[in-house]
Amino acid sequence: MFRKIFLTSAIAAVVPLSLAMAQVPVPPPPASITLGARHGHVTPIRSGFNHTGGGNIDVAQSSPDTLIVTMTGVAVAGGHPCTASVATMNFDLVQDLEINFDSPKLKKAKLVMEGRVIGLLRSEWKGTGSACEGPGCASFSSGTSEIVTLCVPSHSVGGGENLSINDRDGPVEVSIGPGKFTLHQTFSVTATHGKSLRLTKAASAEFAPDPALDPLWISYWEPFHGAAKKDFGFQITIKVVEDTSNGSATSTKATSSQQ
Repeated sequence: MFRKIFLTSAIAAVVPLSLAMAQVPVPPPPASITLGARHGHVTPIRSGFNHTGGGNIDVAQSSPDTLIVTMTGVAVAGGHPCTASVATMNFDLVQDLEINFDSPKLKKAKLVMEGRVIGLLRSEWKGTGSACEGPGCASFSSGTSEIVTLCVPSHSVGGGENLSINDRDGPVEVSIGPGKFTLHQTFSVTATHGKSLRLTKAASAEFAPDPALDPLWISYWEPFHGAAKKDFGFQITIKVVEDTSNGSATSTKATSSQQ
C-alpha cells in the first residue's frame, strides 16, 4: 500500500514538472533578418523539340535569423528532324533585407552563407544531346559594395554521359553589422540536342522535385530510375549569428571553381 502511494505521489510530482519544462519559451536569437522588396524572375528559353518544368524561387525563413532561398527547374531537349533543340531556365533573384541586432548584449555578429545543388544531368550520344547546370551563385552586398560571394560548381554532360549531382560549398563567413543589404542569386539549367532524323533519347537537366519533369520524356530504364528528388534544386542558406571570435573578422569572398 505504501509503495502504491509513493509511486502515485512521485508521478504526480514529475508530470507537472515535465509540463512546466515543456512550456518554457525558447529565447529569440540575438539578431534577425527582415525581408524587404523582392524581384524574382525565371525565364524559359525554348526552341525545337523541348520541355521545361518547375521554375520556382522559394524564399523562406526557418527562424528569424535564417534565410533559405531555393531555385528549382527542369530543362529537356529532344531530337527534331528539321532543327536543333534548346531548353533553358534562367533564374534571377534580387532580395532586399535588413539585419537587426535585437539583443542589447550583441556587440558583434557574422553572416554565414552555405550553398548546395542537387539534381540529375542526362545526355544522348546518337543525336549529340547534352545538358548542363550552373553556375549557381549568390552575392551579398551593401549598396554598391560586395561583401561576400559564394558559387557552387557548374557541371555538364555529353556523348551519352549521365551525372547525379549532390554538391555543397561553404560555409563562408564575414563580419556584419546592422543595416540594409541585398542578396543577388542566379542559377541556370540547360539541355540541347542537335538536329536528328533518328529516334533518339532526350537530354535533360533535372533540378526540381516531381512532377516538374513529365515522365513521358524519360523511360523506365533511364539511369536514375527511382532517385529521391524531394531536395532537388539550388539552395542558399544565410544565417546571422553572434561573432564570438577574439579578433576582428575580415570580409571573406569565396567563389568555387566551375567545371
